[in-house]
Amino acid sequence: MATHIHQIFYNDATEKQIDRGFIPLENRGNPRPDWREYWTIRQFFLNNTLNEDDLYGFFSPNFHGKTLLESRSVYQFIDANPDAEVFHFSPFVQDSACYLNMFEQGNRYHPGMIALTNRFLDSIDLKVDFSKLGMDFRSTIYCNFVVAKPIFWQKWFAINERLFEEVEHGTGEFAKQMNALTTYHKTPLDMKVFIMERIASLILALDHSLKVAHFDIGQMPWSDPMYYPCRDDMYTLNALKMAYIASGDERYLKQFFPLRNQVLRRCDRLYGDERRETFFE
Repeated sequence: MATHIHQIFYNDATEKQIDRGFIPLENRGNPRPDWREYWTIRQFFLNNTLNEDDLYGFFSPNFHGKTLLESRSVYQFIDANPDAEVFHFSPFVQDSACYLNMFEQGNRYHPGMIALTNRFLDSIDLKVDFSKLGMDFRSTIYCNFVVAKPIFWQKWFAINERLFEEVEHGTGEFAKQMNALTTYHKTPLDMKVFIMERIASLILALDHSLKVAHFDIGQMPWSDPMYYPCRDDMYTLNALKMAYIASGDERYLKQFFPLRNQVLRRCDRLYGDERRETFFE
C-alpha cells in the first residue's frame, strides 16, 4: 500500500505553502475557481488510474494553517491505523460539535442549502432526513482534508460528478441556485462548493461499513477562541450524538439541542439575534 497525498497550488505564492512531504499538484491559472478544489481533484481522477490498495488525498494550500499539522504527523497517524480505509484531519471543533450534522451547520450560514441538497439527492434516488441524521467527530470532514482508498473516492466522485453535471449543464432554477453566491468569511462563493464539501461526511454518515480513523480534533487549533470556555460541553454534545447514532434513541436529541443552544448563546455573538432552536429550514 502506498500513500499519495497531494497538495494543490495555484501560483507562486501558494506553491511556497506546499509541505514538501506532500506531492505538489499544480493548478496554475485556476481556470475554474468557482469549483474550488473539486476542479483539480476531478482532473486527477479523470486522467489517472487508482490502485485499489493505495491511499489518496488532496489538500488545499491552507492545510497547515487550519490544522497546524505537518506531513510527518499525517503519515505517522496513517501508519498507526493500518486497518483504516478513510483518514481525516478535520478542524473546527465548534462546527463539528454544535450541530447535528454539517448540513444543519451549512444551512445556518447558507440559507437554502438543505432544500437544494435534498433536491439533488432526490434526483439520484437518495432520501435523507437531515433533521434526524447525526454526524459526530468521526464522520465530520471540513475542507476536504481526507485521505482514503478508492473504495471511498469512487463513491465520492460518483455523487459529485452527478452534481457537477447537473450544475454545469443544467439551465433551470436548480442550476441557477447552485451557482448563486453565498457568503464565506465575507468572501462570496457559489453554493455548490459548500454542498460538494459536505458529500464526504454524508458518505461516512450513511455507510458504516467504511473503516474510518479520525485525527484527534482536540489537537487542532481553536479557529474561534470564543468557544474555548465551553470545550467540555462540546465534548458532551459529541458524546450525545454518538449515543444517538448508535441507538437511534431520540431522547439523546432532546438533551443535545438545549445544551447546544446554551453553548451558542454563550459563545456565538450572532446567535443572540437568531434564537432559533434548530437550523433545518
